[in-house]
Amino acid sequence: MKLANYLTLRLSLLFILILLIWSVIYFFKQMNEIYDGIDEGLNNLKQELILEANKIPDFMDNMAKYDPLNLFIEKISYEEAIGMKEVYSNTFVYFESEQEKEEVRMLTTAFLCTQDNEYYRIKIFTSTVESDDMIENMLYLLMTLWVALSLFLIIATKRIINKSSKPFYTLLSQLKHFKLNERQMPDLPTTSISEYSDLIESVKELLEKNINAYAEQRHFIENASHELQTPIAIAIGKLELMMNDDSLSQQQVEDINVVINSLGRTKRLNNTLLLLSKIKNKQFTRNELIDFTHVFDEVLEDFEALADYKEITINTEKRGIPQINMNRDLAFIMVNNLVKNAIAHNKTGGHINIVFDNKTITISNSGEPLPPDNTDIFSRYVSYSGSKQSSGLGLSIVKTIVEQYNIQINHNYSNGIHTITLKFN
Repeated sequence: MKLANYLTLRLSLLFILILLIWSVIYFFKQMNEIYDGIDEGLNNLKQELILEANKIPDFMDNMAKYDPLNLFIEKISYEEAIGMKEVYSNTFVYFESEQEKEEVRMLTTAFLCTQDNEYYRIKIFTSTVESDDMIENMLYLLMTLWVALSLFLIIATKRIINKSSKPFYTLLSQLKHFKLNERQMPDLPTTSISEYSDLIESVKELLEKNINAYAEQRHFIENASHELQTPIAIAIGKLELMMNDDSLSQQQVEDINVVINSLGRTKRLNNTLLLLSKIKNKQFTRNELIDFTHVFDEVLEDFEALADYKEITINTEKRGIPQINMNRDLAFIMVNNLVKNAIAHNKTGGHINIVFDNKTITISNSGEPLPPDNTDIFSRYVSYSGSKQSSGLGLSIVKTIVEQYNIQINHNYSNGIHTITLKFN
């Protein structure tokens, strides 16, 4: 969930909750006001009845003038009258004219009639139909107001947050598209919000430091590689000239040859480490759609002589065409190392099977099992062939390349068969 949506949701829920609480409080307060008005009317009618009852003889015979439909009266004992409290309540009364029960507001109380010194219980009530209609209308208006204000607050909050967060999202977008190898500072946004301004300044300083560090690292690697290659090449050249000296013994020639091979291995190791560094620094930036069936065809043709020499049979099965956008040079380096590994760690008279699907490539080759201490063949300097020519970096380069393009790679060994599987996302 985006930050703006998250903040909008939280703030909107808070505002809606506050509005809901206010609406409930306001509703019940208005309800109390309505009932207070009704109760005041009932109390006035009660006072009028008691006043008239104490003035008029034959009180019971003169009750018709007070609309007996809204009044119940009965004689009670002194004990009942003393224990009775004045009560206002909502109840239902059956009206014969309407042939149904209606909700009423009723006042129940007792009084002493001075005309006959008797106690009476009276129940005075009035219909609440009009009040109920008023309450219903008020509730409808409150709900409408609550919904309208909630929608307004949600929209207003989202617009305010989106506008306030625009520098943040602009910065985030630029960081997503920023490429360190291009060594170009993005056009960072400006804002009057101090927190965002501090964040942008911190990001700017961090990017400048990383760009400078990247440039220095790249120059160091290139210079170190060049400075190392030159003396190695000179040393190999001089040693090869020395081998042409007829005064050298056979043992001396063999010793010089060992040194030349060691220097050659050092040179190859230096080139491989330089390649690894370039891949990790993402210096291979030009991508295109690669058809791996064509890449394997070209690489297998290059290794055909070596495979024939070791009497290795290579079979390919095309069930689909795996394709991905990546750098063409890296694609060939990856496939070259995979095929070279399958041949180098194969046995004489062995076989290699390569199966292509739309999303996977499976490379299987016969060979000896891994040593117990070398279970991760993609680690650096892991070589289980025993060859002095192997740097142990071939599959490490493959792993570095596939990580750049989110390609999954797995290795499995079963029944004398090594299987490497590439899965394209």
